[in-house]
Amino acid sequence: MSAAGTPLRFGPLDGDALHLCIDMQRIFLEPSPWYCPRGLDILPAVRRLIDHAPGRSLFTRFITARSPETARGNWQRYYRHWHAVTQAEAGGEVLDLHGELAALAAPGDVYDKPTHDALLSEAFRERIVRDDPSALVFSGIETEVCVLATALTAVDLGYRTVIASDAVVSSVPAAHDACLAQIYPRFDQQIELATVDEICTAWEVA
Repeated sequence: MSAAGTPLRFGPLDGDALHLCIDMQRIFLEPSPWYCPRGLDILPAVRRLIDHAPGRSLFTRFITARSPETARGNWQRYYRHWHAVTQAEAGGEVLDLHGELAALAAPGDVYDKPTHDALLSEAFRERIVRDDPSALVFSGIETEVCVLATALTAVDLGYRTVIASDAVVSSVPAAHDACLAQIYPRFDQQIELATVDEICTAWEVA
């Protein structure tokens, strides 16, 4: 327990906190070159965060390039390597949220991004600034890529940043484990690691 009597190191979360569900999409949760089988295992934990604070979840989708040639700069090399996930080859429907989450996400709460860092998306960043959350709680895919990239920008912008350790996942288990054990703890004054149980216990919602 923290000094404030909650499971979170820096005290309770209030009703102004936001849950950011990062890239829980079909392309990661169904067989594809980017398939993350363990992603299905975290669905109940992600659902619990959504259900705990109704209306306080935002969802991102990683939108792949239509083709390598339409990508910007060094992303062209990236998509020449990962050409099978481009929209020209994989289709656009694989970029949809997992059906279970799509049913819960209001259209205005889903934001598309072409890069790892969701906060580089102007519309998403403007939404965060407008909502002025007291904290950002992260779940989703992948622990050491899009979740990490967005969380580090959140830190730089001064937001209280909480990672739901049992609601993030990677297709590379060793990288996931290393990130939770070594990378996030390096930001011990700016990033809090907690389980979904701990977060829900500490999150005071009306």
